[in-house]
Amino acid sequence: MGYCSTKLFAWLQGADFYKNLHYEAIEKLPASEGKKWVDVGCGPGLLTRLAAAKGYLAIGIDADSFMIQEAKKIARNEASSAHFKIGDVFRIPPQSADIVSASSLLAALEDKVGGFQSLLSIVKPGGSLLIIEPTNQMTPQAVATLIRGGLGGKRISGLRLWARARAGRAVNPEIFKASGAVPVIFTPLLNGLVGAWLIQKE
Repeated sequence: MGYCSTKLFAWLQGADFYKNLHYEAIEKLPASEGKKWVDVGCGPGLLTRLAAAKGYLAIGIDADSFMIQEAKKIARNEASSAHFKIGDVFRIPPQSADIVSASSLLAALEDKVGGFQSLLSIVKPGGSLLIIEPTNQMTPQAVATLIRGGLGGKRISGLRLWARARAGRAVNPEIFKASGAVPVIFTPLLNGLVGAWLIQKE
């Protein structure tokens, strides 16, 4: 994506609403003593750092070298134990992590079904896959209503940008059910504008 996109994503990940919804998304996952968590399409690494703070051996993977550089810099500044490396969702070895996460990744992929299947293949049997994506309720109009209703905080303008970028590009959650992985636990976030799907691999 390049330097400018990386700085924009880092700015967005610093927004209160963005950090809060990701905190909420991982609440259903227990703290760990060294289990492996791979965050695919990590960008500047917010979710990876949250996983590391819960005790996981957290590794963020992104295809963009600028994103990885930014993620490493933020992790150093925050004294996070998260690690980061360049990689591709379609080339990560199968069954290589206890927890796999992907936030705002599938909507950006041309092959969403293939991307989801690749993510699921990375999870060890008995592990979990966490998908965080805007829902089809994420529209500029819905965001404006939410902000008028009192949602505020640092960098709230980032929510308007996110809505414009993602409107009409929501991932169809039916692809999760069709995978055969059960159960699928859905948690609405940010008044339903974003969803977290926790998928158990048998």
